[in-house]
Amino acid sequence: MSPLDAFGLTLFIILLFLGIFLCIHGLPGLVLIVADVLVYAIITGFEKIGWQALFFMCLIAIAVEIADIFFSLQGSPRFGPTRQSVSLSLGGSFLLALLLTPALLIVGLVGGFYLGGLLGLLYALIHQESKLRPSYRTPIRVLAGRMATLLWKGSVASALVCFTLLLSYD
Repeated sequence: MSPLDAFGLTLFIILLFLGIFLCIHGLPGLVLIVADVLVYAIITGFEKIGWQALFFMCLIAIAVEIADIFFSLQGSPRFGPTRQSVSLSLGGSFLLALLLTPALLIVGLVGGFYLGGLLGLLYALIHQESKLRPSYRTPIRVLAGRMATLLWKGSVASALVCFTLLLSYD
């Protein structure tokens, strides 16, 4: 493998994990994941990732993003990323990925990255809410609803990344 190929593959994998990280914070990370996979498939000539798999991934990403927009229009609040939530979720992502990778390999890496980030975000939100007066706090049912939305959106993103990594490696 040439250094340019290694750099391209590294950038491809970094962008996949960045897509998961964006999904943790409620941003459209699935769009980044699908765009990254599309560029990778075009560069490799659809050898490793076929157009059928890419089409299926696009349909799933569109459906999930539309559902996320629908739920946010129904009143599910969005928690904007703060410096504290980003740093805690990034630390949680790396820590849990590091702990789960030896035992579960690729599933541990992707799942640990996602779940660690989600737990870090949850800790940051709870810490942020604890500083507020009780009358200004977000109700627990609203917080649980938004966490459920982030959980299923991130689970789909993690599944797409696992699927992509398994297809791209020989």
